[in-house]
Amino acid sequence: MQVPNSFKLALLKQMLLGFQLSAVSSNSMSFHERKNAIKLSADAAMVFARGSTRWTRGLVASLSKNRNNEDLLRGILGKKYERLSLPCCNSWKIPRSRKILKRCLGLCSRRKKATGTQHDVKSSSTLARRLVKKRIQVLKKLLPGGESMEGFSLLDQTLDYAVSLKAQVDVMRRLLKISKASNLNLHLKEEEEEEEEHAQRH
Repeated sequence: MQVPNSFKLALLKQMLLGFQLSAVSSNSMSFHERKNAIKLSADAAMVFARGSTRWTRGLVASLSKNRNNEDLLRGILGKKYERLSLPCCNSWKIPRSRKILKRCLGLCSRRKKATGTQHDVKSSSTLARRLVKKRIQVLKKLLPGGESMEGFSLLDQTLDYAVSLKAQVDVMRRLLKISKASNLNLHLKEEEEEEEEHAQRH
């Protein structure tokens, strides 16, 4: 699943705006404060670029719990902040997804009964359901706003979130490379100037 370049450009633009608003280059900032400001800017920029989904609303709700984040969130998200901070209503897909899952599980169960003993089918079916439930609970904890999601809605939003996170990481890696190259060029230029000054003195 490819992310369009427009998404990455919007993410980069808002992330840089976040860095500017939070003054991450300031010497007065501690390492911990700078790390938090960078993470908040990156997450808010990702929300801005992706727009209104269930996970973006969940992420905004989570970030908004800390009142110190509000000014920066408003600065990065702009007019979108009010809309994204509203509670997300349940999707129409959820009841439909539950019905599909129940039918699928019932169909699988009937097929198993036809091929094996009833006891083996029940025990394997129970074990499979427990494993699925555990994994779903883990998924709900990892996905912003995932606690209110079920079935296909949860899987769809998780996939969308994972793709957005990958794009965020790609953009941040590129920024880091550019920053390192810029610092290296600056360092080389300073060394050249020092050598020139030294040569002029002697």
